This record gives sequence, structure tokens and C-alpha cells, in this order.
Amino acid sequence: MGVLRVERSVRSGSSQSRYSQSRSSQANPAGERLRLEIAGLSSDGSGIARTDRGVVFVAGALPGELVEAELVKRRKDFALARTVSVVRPSPGRTAPRCSAFGQCGGCQLQHADYPLQLSLKAGLVRDAMTRLGGFAPELFENLECVPSPLPWGYRNKASFPVQSLRGRIVTGFYHAGSHRLIPIKTCPVNAAPLNALYGAVLKGLPSLPFGGYDETTHEGKLRHLVMRSGFHTGQTLLSFVLNGRLAAKSIKALVAVGAAGRPSTLTLNHNSRPGNVILGTHTEPLIGSGRIAERLDEWTLEFDTTSFFQVNTGQAEQLFRYAAEQVRGTDVLELYSGVGSLTCFLASRACGARVTAVEEWRSAVAMAERNMRANGLEARLLCARAEEAVGDLRGSYGTVVVDPPRDGCDRAVLEAIHAFRAPRVVYVSCNPATLARDARILAGHGYRLTSIRSFDMFPQTVHVETVAVLER
Repeated sequence: MGVLRVERSVRSGSSQSRYSQSRSSQANPAGERLRLEIAGLSSDGSGIARTDRGVVFVAGALPGELVEAELVKRRKDFALARTVSVVRPSPGRTAPRCSAFGQCGGCQLQHADYPLQLSLKAGLVRDAMTRLGGFAPELFENLECVPSPLPWGYRNKASFPVQSLRGRIVTGFYHAGSHRLIPIKTCPVNAAPLNALYGAVLKGLPSLPFGGYDETTHEGKLRHLVMRSGFHTGQTLLSFVLNGRLAAKSIKALVAVGAAGRPSTLTLNHNSRPGNVILGTHTEPLIGSGRIAERLDEWTLEFDTTSFFQVNTGQAEQLFRYAAEQVRGTDVLELYSGVGSLTCFLASRACGARVTAVEEWRSAVAMAERNMRANGLEARLLCARAEEAVGDLRGSYGTVVVDPPRDGCDRAVLEAIHAFRAPRVVYVSCNPATLARDARILAGHGYRLTSIRSFDMFPQTVHVETVAVLER
């Protein structure tokens, strides 16, 4: 390794790390040590250090810290490093609760206490909206991130990949940035019923007469364990995701393993497609109806193995109440509506408004129809892709509500909102970067960002949910 010199310099009122190394270390920087001031947080939870030779993303570091880091990889304009030791810790640094933290890719912020997590997430939204969206910084001076009712044990859904290692079935979570499996026995962010169900299933997996899935060869039968729970109802769902079909004897063995956890319903989901998509399109119930119920405020909603449902029940209630309060006008168009969770809030709180809800997943639409009837609510439900439906829809919508996946809205959706000349858009987002992009497009069509509030739907992780309101 070449000799490394690390210095502090002050430029334009900010501190930078400055370093140089010998020619040999430039050619192969992995393993080099450097001392870095951490100035910010990246969207994947790494600390950001700015140096004379570009940005360094430092795993395990928090803003405001001085750390000793080891270079892992260098690119033209940035480098990747990992924290070796913390020279000056952040006041908000805390001991992670999970022994797999730093290896498992599920959580990124367990080393930050909860107030710091909320502050960091508000900062991620603020940075995306100003840097990527081009909005004025003063719009976000009072931006808050609403805390989750539960910072631990909040998740009502978990998906565990399954593999065979040295002839044994193992399951857990993937190592950060890879598909290398880290076996785990419990997870502190999962709700207690999920951990109990998972523990019971783990005991039975070695008895199965078939193996786990191999992504490389596309062989092996059991791909994933998917578990869901109703926080308020106590109901649980277990689904075994299979690669191909099983003989009757093997299905009987699988049912025995699943039944040991006493789920309210047990299903088989069939997914024989190569790739990392967890669920297939065909699901069959083996025990129970294949559905479980959850309550959000006064409404009871059913969902199945494949339907989208917010993973944090208590925080979903807070977010949906807030989003529904932003609705104005007599007609509401909701896109990406899922099983009708937010639709219930919109239909009941929109002052007699007529709600048209669009969702492309057919089973979710069927769930939404059942949920609206069961709760005595009315809405027009359409099964279609949002970008295709908006081309055929006609009407004078007072508010368009969108809750898209992480990729954000299709450009056709944003153009249709402009064509509708809807006075108000309520945008529910799980990705600050795509929210900033889409809000910028809407701003180009004459919309003004009037309010924004973030909700911590995913404590201990770097992810954050945001509700933005834009008006013409």
C-alpha cells in the first residue's frame, strides 16, 4: 500500500478532507485508510464526505462525524468506503439493536437514534426537492418527518428468500447490495406475530423433501416465505413461493410445516420466472380463504398474498388521514389505488365527492370492491394501468390523488393531469427522488407546490414516505 496523507482544509467556509497517495495506491486503492469529515447522508444510508478528488460514500458513518475509513472501490468521480472507527461520533449515534446490522440490507439507520433518523429523513426530502426538483429551499424550512407510532416491531409484512446451502434449506435476508443470504432467526422491525410465525416455520424447513431455490441454475423448489399480519386483527398469512409444481406428498409436507405456525391462512404462490421478482401471478389457498383483514380507523380491509398494503399500519392511518384532508372539489381521481386503503378515507372524507379509483392489479381491484361494500362506501373502481386509463377518462376532477410505486408516475399520467387541468394534486410518494422529478414536471405545467409533509413509514431504514400538495 502506498503512503497516504490526510489533511484538513477549509474552503468557502466548509471543511474538506484532502489526501494524496503514491502511484501504486492510485492503481489499486482498495484497503487504503483515510480520515474523513462526514457532511451528509446519501439515499442508501451512506455518509457523504467531500474531498479534493471527489465524493466518498462511507458505509456506517453519520453526518457530523469524523471517521477513519477504508477505501473499498474507486470510480472516476467518487469512491466507496467503509467505516473502520469513529473518531468523533454524532451525538445521535446509538448501538444497533440487531446483530446483523451492517450486513443485512434491510436496515440502514439502526446506528442513529430515532430523533436523528427523523431529522435525516426530512433532510433527504429537502435535498431531493431542492437539488433534483429545483424548488426554492425556503419552501422546506419547516419540513417535518412525522414519527411512526412504533419505531420497532412495526412491519406487518416480511419476505424471506430461501436457498440451499451445503444440502440444508436456509432463509433470512440478503446482504446489502447482493443476493448473498444472511441466515436470521428473528428481526426487530417485524411485528411480533410475524417473528413467532417465522420461528415456527424455521423449525420445520429441514424436514421438507425438497430444497431451496438457486437463482443461478433456476433449480430448487422453495423460493420465498412471505408473511403478513393484521396489526389490529391479529390475523396472519403465510405463503410459500414455489418454483414450479409439487407432488401431492410434498405439498402435504409443506402444509404440515406451515400449519405449525398456526397462520390464519396459508397459500401457495407459483413463480417459475427467472429473476428477482418475489411473487408470481397465481396463488392458491391451502388453509383458510387466502385473505386476512386489517383495520384502518373505522374501516376493515381485506388483502391477499399479492396485494399491496402499507407495511406500517399505525403510520398508514396517520398518512391517509392527512392525505384525505388535502382533497378539494366534487370529483376525485385516485391512481394506483391498490386494495382501496386510501380510497376508503377519500370516499368518506371528501364531503360527498365522487371518487374514481384506478388500479392495474386485478386481484387488488377485487379486494377493493369487496372492501368498499363491506364498509358501506361508494367509489368507481377501474382495473387498468394508470397511464392507459388516464387517456380514456373524462371529467372535471377537483383533486387528483396519486400513490405510485418507487419509480414514480409515468410521464403520460403527468401529462393527463395537466390536460385535466385539475386544480389540486395530492402526491403520495415513497421515493424523494422521483417525487422531486414529477413535481418539477408538474411545476412546468403551471402547478405550485403549496405544502409538503413526510411520514416515517419505515423506521430504522433510510426510506421515507411523503405527501406533497400542488395547486394550479
